[in-house]
Amino acid sequence: MATAIPSTNVFHTKSDEMHLEIFCLVWLDPGSSTNDDHDTEQQLRSIINHLKKFHDVSQCQKYIDERSPKERVIMVVSGQLGRKIVPSIHNLRQVISIYVYCFDKKRNEQWACKYAKVRAVVVELDELISRIKDDHKIQKFVEEPLSINIFTTGGGAGNSTIGLNGEFVFSQVLIDCLSRLRYTEADKNELIRLCEQQYKGNSIELSNIREFQDKYSSNNVLRCIDKQLALSFLKFSDDKENLEAVLFQIDADPKMAITKPFADITEYSEYKDEAEVLFMLGSIFRLDSVNRSKHGQVWIIQMTLCNDDEHDLKQVLMDMREQYLSKETNLQKLGKILLEMGKSDLAQHYFIRMLEQLPSNDPLRIDLYLDLATLKSYAGHLNKSMKWRQKASALKKQIQSISSSISKSKIPI
Repeated sequence: MATAIPSTNVFHTKSDEMHLEIFCLVWLDPGSSTNDDHDTEQQLRSIINHLKKFHDVSQCQKYIDERSPKERVIMVVSGQLGRKIVPSIHNLRQVISIYVYCFDKKRNEQWACKYAKVRAVVVELDELISRIKDDHKIQKFVEEPLSINIFTTGGGAGNSTIGLNGEFVFSQVLIDCLSRLRYTEADKNELIRLCEQQYKGNSIELSNIREFQDKYSSNNVLRCIDKQLALSFLKFSDDKENLEAVLFQIDADPKMAITKPFADITEYSEYKDEAEVLFMLGSIFRLDSVNRSKHGQVWIIQMTLCNDDEHDLKQVLMDMREQYLSKETNLQKLGKILLEMGKSDLAQHYFIRMLEQLPSNDPLRIDLYLDLATLKSYAGHLNKSMKWRQKASALKKQIQSISSSISKSKIPI
């Protein structure tokens, strides 16, 4: 590799416990440190924030093998180590592109040409960064998962969280809950702190975060969308043999968009020659047909926008909204929905967060203690469950004692 990457990273990438993006840039190089490394990493992290560096093939191989198939790994490797690792990782779903950064381009092209995921063999750093940046513009649209829940008519999944219809129902209730929650300045500050933690050392993204912090408002939310993102229409590559290009054709009647509206946002677009329509999260579409285009290059999926009354689970949705959303929507309700969806860690986070917002003698704390007891019971942590139930019982007795004392003080002598 023409420029080596050091083993120590003074502005370290984030821990592996949590990432806000599915992309990871893995750099495998046996070389030593150079003075240009800091600038190089800044440029790379401006493209893909999560950067991992390795000097050892086996450690790098282990890290890539342990990635979920839903993650996406972009790899930069030296010519020497590339010959060792590329054959064993090339067919992994999580690996989507490989760049060989070396001194001898001609020699390394001889082995690299056998692997479709090797995008380029380069000797210049500027060319490497340019290729990764250009390719990633497309990758962000092709590889980012499209969040879709499918409801099958006539299915027997009901309100089960296991079946496809269960996922559909709970996703609708979750979106309704999120849209009804009251957000505070503290919520915005928490989001900013999380982003600052995730993008620590990434000067470009930190600058974007500061701009968001200073200028964000509900009136300019559309202008806060990343201006560097460009729509990539029907982009193809030869190594996507297991993927198909699709074009959604949507018939949307504004009269049907009662609870989940859509709007023409062309006037807010960075690309004035392209019309854009924004559909609200959780919009429901009926699948009408799936056909090949005239020349067979793309599948055309024709859909019609529906309202909440146009499917067989209407009554189930009404019952669940009554159960979870009939009264004031708060973090406890959000936690209960997440718990039913099997998201116990998130549910616990919101139960505890609401506890932190309540006075120590608030009766609602009893319900939250019991919710946490149920959560721990589901997870098989019976001792922890019992401790939460004991806290609920103790607070209940304390509140009853206070109420009794107040009642006695009001009795005339």
